[in-house]
Amino acid sequence: MSIACIAIIDSQDKLNFIDYYIDNEDQAHFKFQTYTALQLISPILQKKLNGGTTTEPYLGVLYTIYLPNNDYDVHAYITITQLKMIIFIKQGTEKLNLLAIFEKIYGLYRASNFNPFHQINLNKLIKPMVIEFNGI
Repeated sequence: MSIACIAIIDSQDKLNFIDYYIDNEDQAHFKFQTYTALQLISPILQKKLNGGTTTEPYLGVLYTIYLPNNDYDVHAYITITQLKMIIFIKQGTEKLNLLAIFEKIYGLYRASNFNPFHQINLNKLIKPMVIEFNGI
C-alpha cells in the first residue's frame, strides 16, 4: 500500500492538516481533491442518516483520481464529532486494513490536539506510521 497524502478536516470543513508522502507533481492535485471529497462526504452521510442505518465511520472509496503519473483511490473516514479524514492511496498496491489506519491516525490526532499541557507536532506522529505502512 502506498499512502500518498493524508488530510484532516474539522467539523466546520476547515482543513486542519495535510501532508504529502510522495515526491512528484501529483501533490498539487491533492489539496484540490480534498475539497472535492468533502463535497461527496456530506450527501453520503445524510443518505445514511435518513435511511436509518447505523453510520460506520469508514465511508470507503469515494472515487478514483486518474492522473498522468499514477491513479489514486480516495478513502474517507468521519468521526462522531464530524472530524473528517481523507487518505489518498496509490492504486494497484496491496490492500491493508484501512479502518485500523484511520483509527490510528485519529488516536494520534487526539493525542496531539486534546492535551492542553503538551503541544505535539502531528506530522512527527503520523510520518513514522506512514513510513511503516508504505514499507519504506
